[in-house]
Amino acid sequence: MPAPRTSAPSTTTGSDALLYLLFGILGIALAFGSLAWLTGNVSNSLFGAGPWAPFRATDALLHPNVLWPHLSPTALLVGARIIPGLLSACLTVLGLVLWMRLRGGAKNGLARKADLAPLLDKEITAKARSLRPSLSGRECKRGRSC
Repeated sequence: MPAPRTSAPSTTTGSDALLYLLFGILGIALAFGSLAWLTGNVSNSLFGAGPWAPFRATDALLHPNVLWPHLSPTALLVGARIIPGLLSACLTVLGLVLWMRLRGGAKNGLARKADLAPLLDKEITAKARSLRPSLSGRECKRGRSC
């Protein structure tokens, strides 16, 4: 029989990732509903005969035929589904690219050559001589000329 848990569970990055995923899905749904409402109203103004519908993003997302009953099925499909879907996908990709760029992308923790250059013999010797001019006539520790 396992021992009972006495401490609270720790938060992990897995739960953070799920929270980010939940917020991302919610944001995409809000953007898609808002864009569906906007482009549906524009399609209705161009091809339909009905008035400008009030802002109801959930109805535009789930039931566009209720908001714009006078639109043809083709205009409704293009104006309230395809165009907002493409715009939402573009905004999602743009948001992910910006998020990855701001969050730093791939950091593996290894030093590059440019990071290690100040630690090489030649640079260390030059720095030591600039700090102590009396070292300029001495040889390097390893028996080579500096």
